[in-house]
Amino acid sequence: MPILPRRHPQYRGKYLIATFLVFLLVGSDAHAKSPSSETLPRLESTQCATEALTDLGADCYTFHGYENWDEPGDNRIQLPVAVIEPDSGEAKDVPVFFFPGGPGYSSLGSRDYMEQLRKDIGNRTLVTMDHRGFINAEPALECPGYANVSPYHNIIHTPAITSSLKPMERLASITGAVEDCYRKLTEEGIDVAQYNQYSVSRDVDEIRQLLDYDLIDAFGSSTGSGTVTSFIQYYPDSVRSAILGWPWFSHLRNRPPVDEFYTAKQTFTDILALCAAEDDACREMLPDWLLAIDRARRNLDARPYIVDVEDSAGNSETLYFDGAAFLDTLYLMLPAVYAELPSLVADIEAGDYSRLEDFFLIDDYAPETEAPNYALGYFLAHVCGDMGRNRPTRADSIAAVQREPAILGFEPPRVCGWWGKDGNVPDEHNDPPVSDTPALAIHGQMDPCCGTRWSEHLRRTMPNVQSVEFQGLGHNPVNECRSTMIQAFLDDPMATVDDSCRREVALESWVIEPPH
Repeated sequence: MPILPRRHPQYRGKYLIATFLVFLLVGSDAHAKSPSSETLPRLESTQCATEALTDLGADCYTFHGYENWDEPGDNRIQLPVAVIEPDSGEAKDVPVFFFPGGPGYSSLGSRDYMEQLRKDIGNRTLVTMDHRGFINAEPALECPGYANVSPYHNIIHTPAITSSLKPMERLASITGAVEDCYRKLTEEGIDVAQYNQYSVSRDVDEIRQLLDYDLIDAFGSSTGSGTVTSFIQYYPDSVRSAILGWPWFSHLRNRPPVDEFYTAKQTFTDILALCAAEDDACREMLPDWLLAIDRARRNLDARPYIVDVEDSAGNSETLYFDGAAFLDTLYLMLPAVYAELPSLVADIEAGDYSRLEDFFLIDDYAPETEAPNYALGYFLAHVCGDMGRNRPTRADSIAAVQREPAILGFEPPRVCGWWGKDGNVPDEHNDPPVSDTPALAIHGQMDPCCGTRWSEHLRRTMPNVQSVEFQGLGHNPVNECRSTMIQAFLDDPMATVDDSCRREVALESWVIEPPH
């Protein structure tokens, strides 16, 4: 029989009353099956899924639900849920539910990650979990082979970027792994169409009710912020406010990838503009800074950077870096390299490739790929399934890659033409969410994927969205200002947040060197 949550006495009372009524109905029949073990949804007190949760003193549960909420069948899901109370003082009334991103990235094993979340929310209860399909859930949608081809899980040296100078060959190296993943999961009896933000939102609201919370504050990370907006869309009465951390919204993420590509490219050019405006030496080095990104790409297309690497067994492989690979790598590495970007593009334009070995992380080449905290099958199911009927065909994807090869190094909606089925989401799933829910969107200045443009778009239909951009930081920006602002927002979500600390992190000094 399920063990009752220790710190939620209202829920305990409801549960016991229901059990007592059932007992009266079944009498003392020793052969009657305990209804509590069959009731769905339900929450059972269990051991914590990770050592980090145990060390943090979390109350841990397993949530049992249906894989398909709209048409319940035999397939069930189990999710680890953790409730972490503040260290001192009484928790404030509304708990903060954390929505992990990735998609498919589990933070439950990282004590540092969760300690940062606790610091962010202050004297509040934190409820965190692995969503359906994550590594600590059952079933876990595991496709480790996809790490071999995805630019997100084996950064830089993947077939998506480096396997060939021909974009169609790069595409082919990825799509086989996508098809293999879909086939593997369906052969395991998993209905992959159910692993999306629509279903996750239902899971979370059932958990909210079982823990007996009337309202929650929702805190999303990256694509988890997209899940938060879906939660607001489907369960508006369950949310008091939202933190949209470095957000990647589904209704924007699934737009044509070339839109995202040009947004990222604009970020690169904005950095060159900042350098030219702040430093006369930078302007002298790059008088044509507005054209510098395109010229660097054109030079690398005409004369790619090609290097042979070896694995530990001495096997050789050739990596190819053309203009598209340059932009893809810059997209992934911008927070670490922005200060030297002006001199790097100046060198490339001058034909000097001496810095490219470091830029492309050649010394970090590793033929064996892993993504230990990711359920990569969920990654694909989420990215492709949330498109619904907007999922591209193979012809759509081939034409898009032919037009702009660099999109292969971005998040992979273009490979979803090789995913076997649309996600089970309502037709309005990708509509912009319409809501008066107050939200705080947090961005990093050096985050080319998830800049303030996303929040500006969201504000058209969610007028109470505030946004802040932290200087000099990238995706998942961490500084004191972040925690100060989040706590102030949660204290009074409708008040204007003081963002005067947003420049707390100083910009790095520009690397100004003439071409060699």
